[in-house]
Amino acid sequence: MDKLHSAESIRGLACIAVVFSHLLGTFYPQLHSFYESKLPKFELAETIYNSPFAFLYSGTGAVFIFFVLSGYVLTLSSLKNTDYKKRFFISITKRYPRLAIPALFSCLLMFLVLQINVDVSRIAEAMQRIKIEPNFFDALYNGSIGAFLFGDQRYNRALWTMRIELFGSIIIYLACLLQYRPIFRHLFLLLITLISIIVLPELMMLGFLSFIIGHYFYFIQKHIPEALSILIFIFGLYLCGAHNTSTSYSFFSNFLGEKTYDYLNFTGGVLVVFSVLKSKIIDDILDKKPLIWLGKVSFAIYLIHLSIIYIVCIPIFNYLLDNGYSFVYSSLISSSITFFVILFFSHYYSKYIDDLAINTSNKLAKLLVK
Repeated sequence: MDKLHSAESIRGLACIAVVFSHLLGTFYPQLHSFYESKLPKFELAETIYNSPFAFLYSGTGAVFIFFVLSGYVLTLSSLKNTDYKKRFFISITKRYPRLAIPALFSCLLMFLVLQINVDVSRIAEAMQRIKIEPNFFDALYNGSIGAFLFGDQRYNRALWTMRIELFGSIIIYLACLLQYRPIFRHLFLLLITLISIIVLPELMMLGFLSFIIGHYFYFIQKHIPEALSILIFIFGLYLCGAHNTSTSYSFFSNFLGEKTYDYLNFTGGVLVVFSVLKSKIIDDILDKKPLIWLGKVSFAIYLIHLSIIYIVCIPIFNYLLDNGYSFVYSSLISSSITFFVILFFSHYYSKYIDDLAINTSNKLAKLLVK
């Protein structure tokens, strides 16, 4: 079993859903309906919210796809080397700098853009919180320690996932270390699952379960029919569009209530990844160079898109609005321009910052292992 290009592609597409979530949430919070807003409301936005197509901008469903894929890919890379102990120490050594260097630079980037005073009074109230009083040392702490130990997301709201990503990775590395004693591995993961359910907040619990499920996906060799894989994929996308009060999910919300959003997005993320790993047809569709490239730069997109929304999207929106353009026209034009700016800068962020993190973590691992 090898790492599939389709897995990389679906990671990239999921990251685009995160960008859409924040871009649309900046101007149309009605599409998420998490809170009341003074911004204009639109019938089309209400229709989309209540439709089964909200997966197109489902940031939470996308994040669960990330977590499941991480569990799968980390297992894949860990078990390539039969020297489990050596591989464990190498993996543990590499993981933190691999995540922390790009995360740290994203906080420093936000610190820099916050030096420019952007009027955020005409966007969604939740997105207005992106503007804080910047402090250099606070940004350093946030990107290197706070996000990973405490889920601190003041300088980059996307960093709430870093704590789950780091500790979820450690869980997978420990499980792979126990690969030579499968019964111990199963008991260890069962214990982690029970502790997560009993002790941890809901999102962290579901995040760790996603890692564990992704780990077990690696060992599922049994073939399933293509038609079933595609149906699972479609159903997974449908679940990723869930919101608590969306009429398309009223059947689930009748018994899940306020948990509808989290649990259906979690389940949807799991099903999407499973179907992508199992379907030859989906694999062929996703195995395209542009999509693979998108997957390669997805971590960069995820980390820097909020800074670019602040420094590019909101000023363009304000300028258009001040010059007599409608709210809808201003929001759509500014969002479209920003989307391509995000892709452009993510290429270079991946090339210089992400690759720096990979090279640094590799050199550190070689040094410590020696």
